Amino acid sequence: MVVELAKRSGRDLRRLLRRLNLVTGRCFDDNEFTSLLRSINIKFGNDYWLLGWREHKISTSSSLFVLSLIDRYNREYVVKIYVSIGIISMVLPANQLNLSDEISGITMLINGNTANLSGRILCITNVKVKEVP
Repeated sequence: MVVELAKRSGRDLRRLLRRLNLVTGRCFDDNEFTSLLRSINIKFGNDYWLLGWREHKISTSSSLFVLSLIDRYNREYVVKIYVSIGIISMVLPANQLNLSDEISGITMLINGNTANLSGRILCITNVKVKEVP
């Protein structure tokens, strides 16, 4: 019975991650990713609570985000999200920009007639969930 409850709880957490689109293959800009993590407490605060996260640099092009969560039964989980990192940087004529589009997470500096865009893009390569005994 206890083993079955643990399996179900792990499945529920994986389902929550899928609902947030934190699945392998998805890409986010830096701001979007951290906003998504912060939204766990707002959207799913009755079932799960995000205690915090930490980014560990694996290499120049990949990182690991380690999240600590607890569920409504006070069971603690560690979620490891492996990401590959890409950098976007470009210079465009300012009149070419459509500022009604969402550009969160990307730094934009407009200098006269040119716009410099730069930011970090995170693409999820793997997600692992583990209950802390």
